[in-house]
Amino acid sequence: MSQADGGTRYGAGEPAALDRYSSGVLSHERPTELERLRALERMSDAWTRQTFADRGLRPDWRCLELGAGAGSVARWLAGQCPDGRVVALDVDTRFLDAGWAKNLEVVEGDLRETEFPPGSFDLIHARALMMHLPQPERIIARVARWLAPGGWLVLEDPVNFTTDSSPYPAWQRIMRALEDALSAQGTDLTWARRRQTAALADAGLTELGLALQPLIVGDGGAADAFMRLFFEQVGPGLVGQNRLTADQLAEGLALLDDPRFLDVTHTYLVGWGRRP
Repeated sequence: MSQADGGTRYGAGEPAALDRYSSGVLSHERPTELERLRALERMSDAWTRQTFADRGLRPDWRCLELGAGAGSVARWLAGQCPDGRVVALDVDTRFLDAGWAKNLEVVEGDLRETEFPPGSFDLIHARALMMHLPQPERIIARVARWLAPGGWLVLEDPVNFTTDSSPYPAWQRIMRALEDALSAQGTDLTWARRRQTAALADAGLTELGLALQPLIVGDGGAADAFMRLFFEQVGPGLVGQNRLTADQLAEGLALLDDPRFLDVTHTYLVGWGRRP
């Protein structure tokens, strides 16, 4: 993409990386993808909402939800900001409905090619999105320009630094296979730990903050349900690609039914910064 107003030009290989995501194991074409996204919402929405409240969310805020997915965050923001507006942007909007609220607008488009005027929003949020995008720092710098003075950019992405320290070899094995498959389609599960805060600072944002939200598996909670769905969706592909045997996949998932099993899987890094 090149922008006449001086925007970023992306390299020739980058659209192919994004295409691998949209047609890969997390494609909206997968019959279980909507259910997986809803499980992600059930697992994550509480801390997302608390992060917004801590930033001083107001009824007149103009909000932009990037990679809106199944829409729970956009729908909730529309209810919390009745005097403002909410824009839900996704490359595939089949799971979104502008009819959910009068102040909700659904926009189908590639974040790398979509533009909004500077100063358009008081809150911009993205969850589990930047890790899939080529050169996320450049995208963050451009997105930050859409913030009004005093507006907040909030980013949430999972990181995988707990995988190698898991005391459960069978769980460690299936998580490594999953991470390798995601990496092969262009997902970087390390970028937020290494570069998220720097990207927010380099975009000119201040009042930077960071919170950690560990995902606990083995307690029968929302993360268990999410990981079961995730592996139901990607597991056959992991076996077909010889990343796991069927027995190894079954052994790892059986831990979720073992009352002695309790572990930390991915941890979400929730980072934010404010436009001066």
